[in-house]
Formats: sequence, C-alpha cells, structure tokens
Amino acid sequence: MPPSLFINGRFVGQRQTGVQRFARETVRALDGLLSQPAHQALAGRVTLLVPPGTDPAALAPLRLTTIQARAAGRFRGGYAWEQLDLPRLSAGGVLLNLCNLGPVAKRRQVVVVHDATPRVSPESFSLPFRLAYRVLVPLLGRPLPGRPAAAIVTISDFSRREIARWYGIPAGGITLCGEGGDHILEPAADLDVLARHGLHAGTLGGSPYFLAVGVGSANKNVDLVVDAFDRADLGGIRLVMTGRRDTRVHPAAGVTTPQRATDRLCPVGHVSDGELRALYENALALVYPSRYEGFGLPPMEAMACGCPVVISDQAALIEVAAPETTGAALVCGMDDAEGLARLLRRLALEEPLRRRLAANGRARAAQFRWSTTARILLDTCLRMAPAVAS
Repeated sequence: MPPSLFINGRFVGQRQTGVQRFARETVRALDGLLSQPAHQALAGRVTLLVPPGTDPAALAPLRLTTIQARAAGRFRGGYAWEQLDLPRLSAGGVLLNLCNLGPVAKRRQVVVVHDATPRVSPESFSLPFRLAYRVLVPLLGRPLPGRPAAAIVTISDFSRREIARWYGIPAGGITLCGEGGDHILEPAADLDVLARHGLHAGTLGGSPYFLAVGVGSANKNVDLVVDAFDRADLGGIRLVMTGRRDTRVHPAAGVTTPQRATDRLCPVGHVSDGELRALYENALALVYPSRYEGFGLPPMEAMACGCPVVISDQAALIEVAAPETTGAALVCGMDDAEGLARLLRRLALEEPLRRRLAANGRARAAQFRWSTTARILLDTCLRMAPAVAS
C-alpha cells in the first residue's frame, strides 16, 4: 500500500511572501499531479494539515481536488503547533515541509530550506525568527538519537552551497527542486491598478514607470533602486514599489522605503496577482538588485510576463536568469548606483533593447514550471516510503 503523505500547512493563512508563494504553488501543482493516472494509488492518502481555527477562506485559493485538508491540533499555530502537534498528526506517514522548518521530533520528513538569509542578513529579521532558524535548521539536517536526518531540499545550487556553509548540512545530500513562474500567467491582468495610480504602459508617452517588488526587507536593496532612479533623472518616468513590511518578521532597521506617493515615487503596497501581472506587463522593466536571494521569484515572474529585468550580480539571480547565455536580463553591481542609473537610462530610451530582453526572458521562464518542482518533491517523499514510521 502506498504511504500516507502529510503536508505541513502552517503557511496557510500567513501573509504571502516568496516562501508562502512557493508553498501554495507547490501544493496546487502536487494536487494536479496526484490526479494523473501514474499517481492514482495515492488518492485519498495525501493530507494538508493546518492549525485549528484556520479560516476556510484561506484554503480556497489552493483549489484542492485530490489533496484533503484537515485542521487539527491542540495549539492554534506557530512554532508550538509545528513542533508539538505535527509529529503526532503525521504519525505513520511522511511529512513534507515547504517553508524552511519542520518538527524536530518527526522521524520521516522532507524539508525545503530556501536559503540562509536569516544567517547572512540577520538585521532583516526579528530575534525570535533568527533564533528559530539558527537552532532548528541544523537539527533537522543531522541525525539524532532515534531519528534520522530529514531529507533536505532547496531551490538553487547557490542555496545548496549556502545551507552547507551556514547550517553544516552536507551539500551532496541536498536535492534541488527549483521554482516556477507560470502561476503569474493564470489570472487576467487587472489594469485597474494602472488607472488607480495614474500609470500607463512602458512607453515614453503618458506616465511610464519602472517597477520594484517585494519591498520591506533590507536585503531587497530598495534604497539602491531609489538612489539610482534619482541619479538617472528620467523626467516623467515613475518608480512603482509593491509590497509592505511584516513587522513580526522584518524589523524596521535598514528599511527606508518611502511610504507616500510623490510625483516620481509610487508605493502601492500589497497587490493581487492580477494587479501584479498588469504591473509587470506594462513596466519599462523590473529593477531587482537584491543583495541576497535563494532563487529570485520576482524576476522569474517578470520574465514570464515579458517584462525586461535588471538584476544584481548576486549568485542565485545570475544562476536563475543565466544572462550571459540567455540574454534574459541586464546585470548591475549590488552597490553600483551609478551603473544601475545608466541601465535605467538605456531601458527608458531603447525600445529594441526592451523587446529583446522581453523575448529572451519569456524563453528562459518557460524552462521553470511548478509541476517540475512538485514532481521532484513527490519523488523525494516516496523514496522515504519503505521505512516509514512515525
């Protein structure tokens, strides 16, 4: 009989960042994969476990048809639910954890560790968040008395090296699963977001704009974007910034993103997927000179939408966009405001450059699919099946 597979659903109902996006899209892709004939034997044996009291509306976007969702446990969520309730709730099966952590007491589990950002950029995170990652990730990656090590999976070769460096988990035992960008093409572009903020398509008529997304964390390097944008002196072109800081995870230190709109700066806060697609498809370019990434989902989304991309020379961004071989992105130094300003001027004036980057970006993004991520994770879980025990 096939093993039971449980999915850690602590992410359900949390504010969406890149990690929660990964979890949601992976679960949706797994649900689709399980409906295929090759995996019909698993029907009814895969359960998404969520904390008690989880709003059913938070499950609706997953649109599950094969995976069962079940709210259970004594705790209402947080680390207590994950560490104390999940081992009991997932007894007898394999547990898949998609958001960096899992219960230390669980014998058979797969844990997706996205990167080592809390170690590399501690100023971007609250003290409880940093402590949890510093203690729990190394414990999950090594065998303990009566418990084998979890199977560790990550999203890029860069992250595999970083996890080995910062958490002491051997790189050779870490599986790569990648990410996808195809989710951004599912909703229709919601053009109302452009009208609401007085924005127009990425031409030199109307009010064109550059786009920065995911602001609120110091490692996103938004201060460099604002500095370079000011230096570029682009007249009526605006800089649109999406996202907001979650104070429970990211403290204010190091984050100075403007909160009020001006003639040139336009913070729009959290946006829906349809609004984000519209912003990508009509921007002159996404400007993403991040200091640290495990993968770089916003550039992948932008490329899927045909939006030109500027990235920093950070290793994961270079790995994913592969600009030297694909021509899918322009690259700047992560501390080079003047160099970034020159790229912004080029993109504002050179439509052929924007068209070339858009075409190359679409071709690169087509190589990344959530179905591939889901298949790798499912295979990793199934390889643990012969010795399943709680």
